[in-house]
Amino acid sequence: MDELTYRLEVGSGTVERALETEWLLPDELGGFAMGTALGVPTRRYHGLLVAAVHPPVERVAVLTQIVERLVLEGGGLPGAQTDRAPSEHWLTPLRFESGPRPTDAGLLTGFEKGPSWVRWVFSLPDGGTMEKRLDLARRRNAARVRYRVEGATRGGRLELRPLLALRDFHALLRRDMHEYSVRTRGEALIVAARQAGVLIEHEGLTFDDQREQWRHLYYEWESRRGLDCAEDLFMPRRYLLKIEAGRDCVCELRFSAEAESGVGGAAFQPAPVPGLEYAVSRVPKKDDEARRAVARLAEAASTFVVGRKAGLDGRGGVTVIAGYPWFSDWGRDTMIALPGLLLETGRFGEALTTLELFGRHVRRGLVPNRFDDYTGGAHYNTVDASLWFLHAATEYRLRTGDEVGFARLIDPCLKIVEAYRCGTDYEIHLDADGLIASGSAHTQLTWMDAQRDGVTFTPRFGKCVEINALWHHGLRRLAEALREHLPYRVGEMSEMAERCAASFAWFVCPEGGLYDRLQPSATRWMPVSEARPNQIFAASLSHGPLDDAHRADVVRTVRKSLLTPFGLRTLAPGSPGYRGRFEGNLFERDAAYHNGTVWPWLMGPYVEAALRVDDSDKSHAELRSLLRPLTARMEVHCLGQVSEVCGGDEPHTPDGCPAQAWSVGELLRAWMLVSGANTRTRTGGEKPVTG
Repeated sequence: MDELTYRLEVGSGTVERALETEWLLPDELGGFAMGTALGVPTRRYHGLLVAAVHPPVERVAVLTQIVERLVLEGGGLPGAQTDRAPSEHWLTPLRFESGPRPTDAGLLTGFEKGPSWVRWVFSLPDGGTMEKRLDLARRRNAARVRYRVEGATRGGRLELRPLLALRDFHALLRRDMHEYSVRTRGEALIVAARQAGVLIEHEGLTFDDQREQWRHLYYEWESRRGLDCAEDLFMPRRYLLKIEAGRDCVCELRFSAEAESGVGGAAFQPAPVPGLEYAVSRVPKKDDEARRAVARLAEAASTFVVGRKAGLDGRGGVTVIAGYPWFSDWGRDTMIALPGLLLETGRFGEALTTLELFGRHVRRGLVPNRFDDYTGGAHYNTVDASLWFLHAATEYRLRTGDEVGFARLIDPCLKIVEAYRCGTDYEIHLDADGLIASGSAHTQLTWMDAQRDGVTFTPRFGKCVEINALWHHGLRRLAEALREHLPYRVGEMSEMAERCAASFAWFVCPEGGLYDRLQPSATRWMPVSEARPNQIFAASLSHGPLDDAHRADVVRTVRKSLLTPFGLRTLAPGSPGYRGRFEGNLFERDAAYHNGTVWPWLMGPYVEAALRVDDSDKSHAELRSLLRPLTARMEVHCLGQVSEVCGGDEPHTPDGCPAQAWSVGELLRAWMLVSGANTRTRTGGEKPVTG
């Protein structure tokens, strides 16, 4: 589909945009390739091959870039009017620690990104073009870079210098050439360092075995974040393509992080985007705008769904990368993103497999917050991931009607409910009033979890509004589901839900909306009246604990103080502690993370809540208009993706992870809702009265 190709013309007036525009290609293992349209790596994570050694973790930066030098001879084609002087052109504008920011695109004239490839186009002096194309292998730790020269009017050569890092993808290294081992296998080359190795194969090229150290390569984004921002790279061999005037020339380099095995061309064949056809088919055929948005979002959704190799339990499965380039698979993010990424796209088998994987790792009622980047072991420090698991599991049942599959999820669901009822880690427990309490001033158990250098920036402990909305919703959903499987447990679930709904009145704020949380004092639970977006879930969930009037009041309150064209602010402007700019070093960014910063993923629950209040054609049109700016950014910053966060103040600059799973999943779900492809808001669940 042509709408899945993103194009950028590059010239003297677009260098800045090309330098700031990023692209991302996944390999379905957790590895990826990523960079800028200009070709300059600006992050430590940028590279033409970042491999997941133990999918989807243990990621290694293998190949950072290939430096291209074009050398053209003098003269020209027979019969040419004039002879040209010899010339040389460096096609890759790398930046070094002491060098200036690139201001010239050189011979680069265009950049394109498709679902599984990226392509740069260069115009040669005096006529002709050169194309550089990168493809990632599917479910292999391998990349192919192809060059094609057409219509050259002068002979010469193209010199290719691959720059290798072979390091942990989070780290930057300063090291010497002798720390790399180099050996040959026929004409192929195997280069290894402590962290990893790579096999380099070539076609259509000659080579010489000169080796070089490229020192102090500079990454601008790391400097912006107050981190180490330069490293040394190793060039193990120079490859040469002979260019003949008037003849087309083609060559390729292949890189495999599975260093003992090569990879053939078949591994790079493009494949249909999983779930794309299903998602688009559900949108009305006359709704071209929604079909285009859904197509792009379904393609983006496929980026995050990856395989997980067998872990400590000896079993693997399917999981969701929370965000590229630096996150692995997180429980909370996976459960929130799953309905959009997998259910809206009809990938039901993978949805069930993902739920089963996390269900196997439930411990003392807790779903893992994340899996370790190195050991693959589970980390448990969240109160809401388990409740989002209840939502995702029951949503799977409702969307598929698969009672047999859902039966395999009942055990972890009941373990969660029992653990929360009786009490579990981090002081998570069901209080006498029917509400869930958790944590302390030093924990960060909800999604607003920023903590650094001993500082908890958003200490949300006690009884949080969204935790109890999710608890009520999960109990109601389970009561419905268990009528089919364990009818004797239905009354227990319903009774706990009723107690929660009755006590939820404590969250109602007389000035409008809901209190963010109830915190313990010496004698009672004190409401905290910060204007935060967590209240939106009490209005968006199908079994939210609000009546129609209070649901509408929440939507009004959020719209007035938190809504932006790119998501919801995490704190209303003018509030104590509000930070409208997401910038500076990591400490400053974490301080702003949930104190004003906009999160695009919250657009999903906002749209759902708004439609539960008003499902008219006018409301659909207004919400569709609201989604356009955020969707349009998929063509500007990280092509085809939606960022993790944006600044709280205008212009709401995108930041954080350039590609975030729940941002994509919830925006896709929102488009399904406003286009009428998903009509769940019209059949919402029970609406208990709160007052």
